[in-house]
Amino acid sequence: MSIRALPFAAALLLLVACGHRRPEDRIRAAFEGCRAAVEAGDANRAAAPLAADFRGPEGMDRATARLFLAATLRRERVGVTVLNDAIRVEGREAFQEVDLVLTGRAGGLLPEETSRRQFLLHWREEGGTWKLAEIQSPGEP
Repeated sequence: MSIRALPFAAALLLLVACGHRRPEDRIRAAFEGCRAAVEAGDANRAAAPLAADFRGPEGMDRATARLFLAATLRRERVGVTVLNDAIRVEGREAFQEVDLVLTGRAGGLLPEETSRRQFLLHWREEGGTWKLAEIQSPGEP
Protein backbone atom coordinates (compact mmCIF):
# COMPACT_ATOMS: atom_id res chain seq x y z
CA MET A 1 0.00 0.00 0.00
CA SER A 2 1.36 3.39 -0.92
CA ILE A 3 1.75 6.25 1.55
CA ARG A 4 -0.85 8.24 -0.41
CA ALA A 5 -3.47 5.50 0.05
CA LEU A 6 -2.93 5.24 3.81
CA PRO A 7 -5.25 8.14 4.85
CA PHE A 8 -8.02 6.78 2.61
CA ALA A 9 -7.65 3.28 4.11
CA ALA A 10 -7.69 4.70 7.65
CA ALA A 11 -10.85 6.70 6.92
CA LEU A 12 -12.52 3.65 5.39
CA LEU A 13 -11.68 1.54 8.45
CA LEU A 14 -13.05 4.24 10.73
CA LEU A 15 -16.33 4.36 8.80
CA VAL A 16 -16.69 0.59 8.92
CA ALA A 17 -15.94 0.53 12.65
CA CYS A 18 -18.45 3.30 13.37
CA GLY A 19 -21.14 1.52 11.39
CA HIS A 20 -20.90 -1.54 13.63
CA ARG A 21 -21.19 0.18 16.98
CA ARG A 22 -24.00 -1.08 19.17
CA PRO A 23 -27.22 0.98 19.07
CA GLU A 24 -26.76 1.90 22.74
CA ASP A 25 -23.33 3.37 21.98
CA ARG A 26 -24.66 5.36 19.01
CA ILE A 27 -27.55 6.72 21.10
CA ARG A 28 -25.19 7.69 23.93
CA ALA A 29 -22.93 9.44 21.41
CA ALA A 30 -25.91 11.39 20.01
CA PHE A 31 -27.05 12.31 23.53
CA GLU A 32 -23.51 13.35 24.51
CA GLY A 33 -23.37 15.56 21.42
CA CYS A 34 -26.57 17.29 22.54
CA ARG A 35 -25.28 17.69 26.09
CA ALA A 36 -21.98 19.16 24.90
CA ALA A 37 -23.81 21.53 22.53
CA VAL A 38 -26.04 22.80 25.37
CA GLU A 39 -22.97 23.47 27.51
CA ALA A 40 -21.32 25.26 24.56
CA GLY A 41 -24.44 27.40 24.05
CA ASP A 42 -25.02 25.99 20.53
CA ALA A 43 -28.80 25.61 20.15
CA ASN A 44 -28.65 24.51 16.51
CA ARG A 45 -26.26 21.67 17.23
CA ALA A 46 -28.21 20.69 20.37
CA ALA A 47 -31.41 20.42 18.33
CA ALA A 48 -29.81 18.64 15.35
CA PRO A 49 -30.85 15.09 16.40
CA LEU A 50 -34.53 16.03 16.78
CA ALA A 51 -36.80 14.07 14.43
CA ALA A 52 -39.02 16.03 12.03
CA ASP A 53 -42.08 14.93 14.05
CA PHE A 54 -40.42 15.52 17.46
CA ARG A 55 -42.68 15.99 20.49
CA GLY A 56 -41.48 17.43 23.78
CA PRO A 57 -43.01 18.44 27.10
CA GLU A 58 -46.32 20.28 26.88
CA GLY A 59 -46.68 19.45 23.16
CA MET A 60 -43.46 21.21 22.12
CA ASP A 61 -42.60 20.50 18.47
CA ARG A 62 -39.20 20.61 16.76
CA ALA A 63 -39.39 24.30 15.77
CA THR A 64 -40.53 25.35 19.23
CA ALA A 65 -37.77 23.28 20.84
CA ARG A 66 -35.15 25.03 18.69
CA LEU A 67 -36.53 28.46 19.64
CA PHE A 68 -36.68 27.50 23.32
CA LEU A 69 -33.06 26.31 23.26
CA ALA A 70 -31.89 29.41 21.40
CA ALA A 71 -33.62 31.76 23.85
CA THR A 72 -32.47 29.86 26.93
CA LEU A 73 -28.86 29.47 25.82
CA ARG A 74 -28.64 33.10 24.73
CA ARG A 75 -29.41 34.39 28.23
CA GLU A 76 -28.07 31.58 30.41
CA ARG A 77 -24.94 29.45 30.38
CA VAL A 78 -26.10 25.95 31.29
CA GLY A 79 -24.11 23.00 32.56
CA VAL A 80 -25.49 19.47 32.37
CA THR A 81 -24.35 16.67 34.66
CA VAL A 82 -25.71 13.19 33.93
CA LEU A 83 -26.44 11.23 37.11
CA ASN A 84 -28.12 8.22 35.53
CA ASP A 85 -28.40 7.01 31.94
CA ALA A 86 -30.17 3.75 31.05
CA ILE A 87 -31.03 2.70 27.48
CA ARG A 88 -33.38 -0.06 26.31
CA VAL A 89 -33.32 -0.85 22.58
CA GLU A 90 -36.33 -2.48 20.89
CA GLY A 91 -35.46 -2.99 17.24
CA ARG A 92 -35.37 0.42 15.53
CA GLU A 93 -36.69 2.22 18.61
CA ALA A 94 -34.98 2.91 21.91
CA PHE A 95 -35.92 4.40 25.25
CA GLN A 96 -33.39 6.29 27.36
CA GLU A 97 -34.03 7.29 30.96
CA VAL A 98 -31.80 10.14 32.13
CA ASP A 99 -31.47 11.86 35.46
CA LEU A 100 -29.73 15.26 35.17
CA VAL A 101 -28.50 18.12 37.31
CA LEU A 102 -28.52 21.51 35.59
CA THR A 103 -26.16 24.25 36.72
CA GLY A 104 -26.41 27.96 35.98
CA ARG A 105 -24.07 30.69 34.69
CA ALA A 106 -21.91 31.02 37.81
CA GLY A 107 -21.78 27.27 38.42
CA GLY A 108 -24.37 27.33 41.19
CA LEU A 109 -27.56 25.35 41.02
CA LEU A 110 -30.53 26.81 39.20
CA PRO A 111 -33.69 27.31 41.30
CA GLU A 112 -34.50 24.11 43.20
CA GLU A 113 -37.51 23.10 41.10
CA THR A 114 -35.39 22.99 37.92
CA SER A 115 -31.98 21.89 39.22
CA ARG A 116 -32.54 18.12 39.05
CA ARG A 117 -34.63 16.72 36.21
CA GLN A 118 -35.60 13.29 34.94
CA PHE A 119 -36.58 12.54 31.35
CA LEU A 120 -37.63 9.60 29.23
CA LEU A 121 -36.26 9.98 25.69
CA HIS A 122 -37.76 8.02 22.82
CA TRP A 123 -35.26 7.49 19.99
CA ARG A 124 -36.01 6.15 16.51
CA GLU A 125 -33.50 4.94 13.93
CA GLU A 126 -33.98 6.76 10.61
CA GLY A 127 -31.69 5.93 7.72
CA GLY A 128 -28.95 4.61 9.99
CA THR A 129 -29.08 7.63 12.34
CA TRP A 130 -30.78 7.73 15.72
CA LYS A 131 -33.24 10.65 15.94
CA LEU A 132 -34.90 11.92 19.09
CA ALA A 133 -38.65 11.47 18.54
CA GLU A 134 -39.98 12.43 21.96
CA ILE A 135 -39.00 13.70 25.39
CA GLN A 136 -41.26 13.17 28.40
CA SER A 137 -40.95 14.26 32.01
CA PRO A 138 -42.18 11.74 34.60
CA GLY A 139 -45.84 12.25 35.40
CA GLU A 140 -46.56 13.81 32.00
CA PRO A 141 -49.22 12.08 29.86
